[in-house]
Amino acid sequence: MPTSLFQYEMLPTTWFYLSSLMIVAVFFRFNRVFSVRNLDILTMIFLTPGLIYIAMGSAPQGYLWLALIGAFGFSRLVFDSLLRRRPMLEPNLNVAGLTFACVAASAFIVPNLWLNRGDFAESPRAWRLEQILTAADANDENAVKVEERPGFRPFLRAAEKTNRFFAPSAEAWIRAASSSATETTNAESTLYFFGTAIRVDGAPKRSDDGEKASRAIRAMRWAAGRGGENEFAPVGVSGDAEKAVPATEFVGASVAPTAPVAPSVSGSGVERAPATAPIPEPIPTPPMRDVYRLTPSDGAADVRDGVFEEANGASVRTPSFEQTALILSVGALQIGVVVLIVLIGRFHLGSTQTGLSAALLYLLLPYVNQFSACLDHIVPALTLLTAVLFYRRPVVSGFALGTAGALAFYPFFLLPLWFGFYWKRGAARFAIGTSAAVLTFAVVLLATTGAGENYGSALAAMLGRRSLFLASANGLWEYWPRFYRIPLISLFGVFCVGYALWPPRKDLATLISGSAALMLGVQIWMGYRGGLYMAWYLPLAALTVFRPNLYDRVATTTVVDI
Repeated sequence: MPTSLFQYEMLPTTWFYLSSLMIVAVFFRFNRVFSVRNLDILTMIFLTPGLIYIAMGSAPQGYLWLALIGAFGFSRLVFDSLLRRRPMLEPNLNVAGLTFACVAASAFIVPNLWLNRGDFAESPRAWRLEQILTAADANDENAVKVEERPGFRPFLRAAEKTNRFFAPSAEAWIRAASSSATETTNAESTLYFFGTAIRVDGAPKRSDDGEKASRAIRAMRWAAGRGGENEFAPVGVSGDAEKAVPATEFVGASVAPTAPVAPSVSGSGVERAPATAPIPEPIPTPPMRDVYRLTPSDGAADVRDGVFEEANGASVRTPSFEQTALILSVGALQIGVVVLIVLIGRFHLGSTQTGLSAALLYLLLPYVNQFSACLDHIVPALTLLTAVLFYRRPVVSGFALGTAGALAFYPFFLLPLWFGFYWKRGAARFAIGTSAAVLTFAVVLLATTGAGENYGSALAAMLGRRSLFLASANGLWEYWPRFYRIPLISLFGVFCVGYALWPPRKDLATLISGSAALMLGVQIWMGYRGGLYMAWYLPLAALTVFRPNLYDRVATTTVVDI
């Protein structure tokens, strides 16, 4: 966003530092340092270093960090329903300040999507983590395909198409990978965590031919600003000799060869370079405006994806009507998450201030900035929040939860908890709503299945067949032996079933914190980018942080008859 916002550019690490300070300043209770509120705030802040690890090319460390912090957060959310004493700890801002902060933070969502889309980010350091991961998968023939993931395939394809629209092109990605001076090594099979070496089986080895591991990780590191980690990269010259030349140009332009050694006076004669050594012509350095260009410029105008590239390097950012509608729609979905959080706080948690506090905490987390356009993150989050908002109407909540499960499968693990909540009143209507949603998506899947596709396979994928036994993995289980997932899945399944019975008296607080806990728990063992789908639980976790005592909000007293 440099030209549009007066040279404004925010690196992920910089935003992590600033947002952490803002979160602490607004929500940290300095007069009660050892409070549960402060522990929750710090736990949510400590999720971000895992994202930074992944963005900087240290994926094993990043996913392990997310799993460890996630395990702690899971334990905290599970036992939240046992905390009956909820002292009223207001944020350090009043309602007017919270409202202004929420509106201001929401206002940056659409410009972030608009200006940093595709190849039009004016600096590679402005790439979001979602763009880096999407570009890495698009340029990796071994990446996990949509057919290998659980969920509603038309929705997953739409999400993938949207991600690729916002991601850098293959040309820009390969150029970033080839320009990066950071190389991967065979030490990738060893994971260093806080200086301790941990052996990791199944880690991708070095690939010197520019294929998966080397290219993806090098480009990630370059995009994160670590391309200059090794200031000089070896460049081959004659024979086996090598010389070091600066690796500074993102565009991958050839480095200007050094001029021959200047003549030096020795005695009465002058020593000159050998006559056989030709004096190469210096290669002009490209102008500064081309250093961060992600598309080549040969001096001619170029029309690309509806954007006119002028000969002088300037670009007119005029997306088509469909592209504009897509950008605005994705931004509206993100803002919809914020609105639902505020409404839940207003109507179910007792005050608008509580909803604004939870919404602002969610907006300030760097995850929202780094995953602004992922539909498979945002849409399930919207449906889960809708289910909580209409929890007094079991049919609506059941349909919303069934929709979330049909789209992404993993929300189906919430069914025992919600059935346990509605058991004394509303369980039949909740079952009707959930079944109606699943049947609706099954019919839509039948109508959208192509001639070359197997409807039975697509339906089984929607119901989670691909979630337990992985043909391939992307995330933590790409680096760790997958048989470790078996005991984790078994324990998680037992816990999900047990949530239907414990605690015996379930109130709205149990519904919110338990849903957040289960959506956080699946991140630890899911095979595709486990730990990164934070939108599934972060809004609910933010509501848990600020919730009052909801001991009286049980199904027998709150569920309406219609």
